[in-house]
Amino acid sequence: MTAEQRFTKIKKNVWKMEAGGRVYSVKKYASLAQAVKVRQLHQLLNVHHFPHIVSVLEEKDPLLIMQPWLEGAKAVNFKRRIDRIDSFNALQALHDTNSYIDWPSMSFLPHYHMLEKWEVRLARFMELREICQQFLSPKMYEELLVYGKEALKISKKQPSSNNSLTLLHGDVVHHNILRDGSGLIRFIDFDLACLGAEEDELVLWMHRVLPQITYNPSFLMGEHPALQHLSNQALAKLLYPNEMLREWLHLLSLPAAQQQRMVSKLLLFTETALSQWPRLWYDVERMMK
Repeated sequence: MTAEQRFTKIKKNVWKMEAGGRVYSVKKYASLAQAVKVRQLHQLLNVHHFPHIVSVLEEKDPLLIMQPWLEGAKAVNFKRRIDRIDSFNALQALHDTNSYIDWPSMSFLPHYHMLEKWEVRLARFMELREICQQFLSPKMYEELLVYGKEALKISKKQPSSNNSLTLLHGDVVHHNILRDGSGLIRFIDFDLACLGAEEDELVLWMHRVLPQITYNPSFLMGEHPALQHLSNQALAKLLYPNEMLREWLHLLSLPAAQQQRMVSKLLLFTETALSQWPRLWYDVERMMK
């Protein structure tokens, strides 16, 4: 740190840096491969003037990613219709870059295999049964397990989509989707960016949004007509309790004190979701062609 630079820690390995009258976001990566991936995909998108990102600036340290700080930017709120519409449109635009960028030829992008990843997640949840049941009732635990197993079984029976492979952001949680001061949607944190089918990321986006709209897929498809063309396999993937399983596994990885602070909120989220899951299941099965 020099006299001309002032750093404010935002979270682990991320700082707000003020220097020369300007403000930047600085992230230090432990993995060179990940830093290279993030830098190169931003460079490719910038060459084509893709608007929904924040430019990566030149930096001597290959492990550092530095970007202009978006003053006044706010994370989208999936409860708001305008934020759902604008984030969805920006996500489609990101996927559509495969019409002018040959993403499958980019060796720095790992392939995304959703069902394999979800099988591993469910297996881990089963391994941690005893610890889980210190927080979850046996009934809730079994419901999650049954829904997970059945959703995977149904998904595997359906033919996969014919989507060509494209760039996926990889983590479409609301705080990685910002609305800047001019109202433009910007994606940040491409750490999990990968190569995959567009449908898979639309499914992940829907998993994030559904809890905010009382798990009503029909409403969401009316709001976003493009979702009406999802394949049967994509629809079946909506049945997998991904958000709940991921959040419980995350909680179980934390120190006991942090677990106690978070468990009440997660239990409420889980109870609410499980109460809606039979209706979600019915709605989705009706949609499958």
